[in-house]
Parts: sequence; C-alpha cells; structure tokens
Amino acid sequence: MVQAIQTEAERRVAETVKRTQADLVSFLAEFLRFPSVNPAMMPAPAATEMRACQEWLAERMRSWHIFDEVRLLAPDAGQPNVVGRRAGRGRGNALLFNGHCDVVPVTAEQAAAWTLGSPWGGEVVDGKVCGRGASDMKGGCASFVWAIKAIADAGVQLQGDLIATLVSGEETGNHTIGIDTLAAAGYQAPFAILAEPTNLAICPATVGEFYFHIRVDGVSTSLANRHLAIFPQPHGVPVSGVNAIDKMWKTQAALAQLEREWSVWQRHPLMVPGNMNINFSRIHGGDTYSAMADRCELTGSVLFNPALSVADVVAEFRKCVEGVAQSDCWLREHPPTITIPYVLDAKEPINVSPDHPGCRALLAAYRKAVAAEPRLGCTSGTSDGSYVAGRGQTIVTLGPGDGSAGVHGPNEYVAIDNLVKAAKIYALTALDWCGVAGVT
Repeated sequence: MVQAIQTEAERRVAETVKRTQADLVSFLAEFLRFPSVNPAMMPAPAATEMRACQEWLAERMRSWHIFDEVRLLAPDAGQPNVVGRRAGRGRGNALLFNGHCDVVPVTAEQAAAWTLGSPWGGEVVDGKVCGRGASDMKGGCASFVWAIKAIADAGVQLQGDLIATLVSGEETGNHTIGIDTLAAAGYQAPFAILAEPTNLAICPATVGEFYFHIRVDGVSTSLANRHLAIFPQPHGVPVSGVNAIDKMWKTQAALAQLEREWSVWQRHPLMVPGNMNINFSRIHGGDTYSAMADRCELTGSVLFNPALSVADVVAEFRKCVEGVAQSDCWLREHPPTITIPYVLDAKEPINVSPDHPGCRALLAAYRKAVAAEPRLGCTSGTSDGSYVAGRGQTIVTLGPGDGSAGVHGPNEYVAIDNLVKAAKIYALTALDWCGVAGVT
C-alpha cells in the first residue's frame, strides 16, 4: 500500500532532497574522482588515494556545519574511516548509516572497455553518474550523507542521533581496520542501514559466507606407471602411486552433489533459489607435467541460507568431504586436510524479521518516497553488515547501486533517480525511527 507524505517535517525533507539533487550529483562526482582503491589490491600503497579521499570527505562534512562531530578513525594511517554524528535531543532511537569508500582496481582490460565516461571521471551520462565505485558503493554513501544534510537544511531536529560511518577495508574483508573500529569507539545504534547496492530493494536478509581450503596428499610416480597405479596388480605388487588430483576430483564431485542438494532443499522466503552454493575458485595439483601429482589443493567459498549458522553449514561441509574419505581406500588412511575459515573470517548471515520496527520504518519511508510498494529481498553476497550484526546490532541493507551496473567491471554507474530516491528513503526513515523533536 502506497503511503503519502503527511507531516511538515516529511514534506520539508523530501522537498529539500529534490531541490538539491544537482548538488548531490556534483558531490558524488567529486567523490568518484578519487581513485580510493583498497591499498591491499595495489602493487604499492602510494598508488591509491584512499587517505586523500577520506580526508576530503571529512572536510566536506565539516564544512556543512551540521554534524556535532566528524572524526577520522585510523588504525591504519593509509585507510582511515570517517564518522559523522548529528546529535538528537536524546529522547529517541539512534540510527546508524554505513558504507565503504574503498573500491576495487580498474584493470587495463576494463579501462579499454570503458565507454560510459571514464573510470575516475565522475561524468554524468544518460541520467547516470559513472565511475569506479558509483554503485559499489560511493553512491550509497553519498545518498545517506545527503539525507542527513537534507534533514538539517530543512530545519528538522530529531530526538535520536544520526551517525554516518564511511569505512575502509571492506573490499578485502579487513574488518579489523574498518568496520570494527566503529563499535570500539562507541559508535553503535539499535538499528542500522547498510547502503550496499540492492537497486533499492530492502534486504533484511543476507547470506552467510566462509572460505575453505582442502589439501589431498598422494604419492608421485612417473606418468609411465599410471597403469600400475589405477588397475589391479598381482598380490604382493605394491601400488606404485596415488594421483592426488584424481582423489580431489572425487571430493569435488561430492561437493558438487551437495550443492545440488542444497539448491533443492535449502530455501528461505527472501533468498533467490540456488543462492546457497559452493564455488571452486582455485585448484593446484602437482609440480611437473611428467608425473602423477603428490598433492592437490582446492580453494573455494560457500554462501548459505540466512536461517542457518556458520557452525551448522561447516559441519555439513566437513561431513561431505569426510564421507568421500571413508569410501576411498587411500583417503581413509590419508584423509584430506580441511581448513575453515580460510583467508578471511567466516561471516554469519543476517536474518532480520520484516516486522522489526526499524524495518517497518524503512518500508513506510520507501512507500512515501517512491510512491510504490517496496521489494523485499536477500543480498546474494556478503558485506561488512555481518560484522555489525555479530555485535548485536540490527542491520538492513538498501542501496541505490545495482550489482549489474558494472560493479567490479567496466562501465560502473549509479542511476541519478535511484540516488535521489535513496536519499529520500534514508531521510524519511530517520524521521520515523529517531522521532521528530521540532521544525524551525
């Protein structure tokens, strides 16, 4: 059911966002001109403007004189986090907005294929603001910062605090220098909105994730002896070798079957079918082309149902791999080595009820801002939101970006219409959740 804007505060805020949308676009365009590539993704830290971007952002936020405090939190000097807090009257709920400002690199191949403006130009083309990070996720960051500015410029004072957090480290999962610094510094709220790209879908659910590494050991022998290793030999003749790649193939086949089972039986009301899956991202076996491999290593990841836990899914994953070992004469005596989590910390899923008061406020704000019924969903990938939720805060994802809008590829953009709608949605949610103290 579509809801109409009803109060003077809502009307003022919505009109302020609409009136200043050209300034919002200009702000984002300047934001995009900083190549704030995650330093861990660059050959040399000096090649990124991550720190310069965050310093610029903090200075712009200070220049508006609407925040009671703007801070740079920098466990890693090259990757600071920006926090801005606009204090309420103290008699309402606080609302925290979150996004990351680090972006992935633009490869030479992507740059050559780029036709919407340029990777770091922030050009406006056909109603889109273009450039690396436009969708993932400087567009979302710009929208929620602008929402807070619109509330202030409209003369609306809230009861609860508004907290804007713009962090580093997300693209490499380095939460210890990024999102974790917020809670350590006391920046928390009972409800948070994450501006990761959802194309304006409201996502109370987010899949869980972990990475894994499996190692299988074999016995190397010349390729000329393969027939002695895989076919029956007379009693007393030792098996000449064990190809670890063959044994890993059996393990992969079992995991692929588990993935198919999950796709049929693991469902969630907001998760798209098949979003609980196993990805094999890297495999390496043996050291020479002329012998059977004496080891094989497999790296991959698992995304899983928001209703499950890391512990439950890891247990099922291990059971599958161990089941292969129990049915194989060699692996039974030389079981695979399974490492979970691998590379990055595991992420518990997010599974917020759409009936949560914060989610209801977000749904109502969408109906007023967009004059349409919102789409509920589940994010198909993970983010810093899992770490926020892990500290007991309720977080829901909604962003103006779109995963199909060139994210991590060429021609990344965010639609201006989505940018403006997101700012209105964020602002109207704040009015509802934090409570209006007065209008001047």
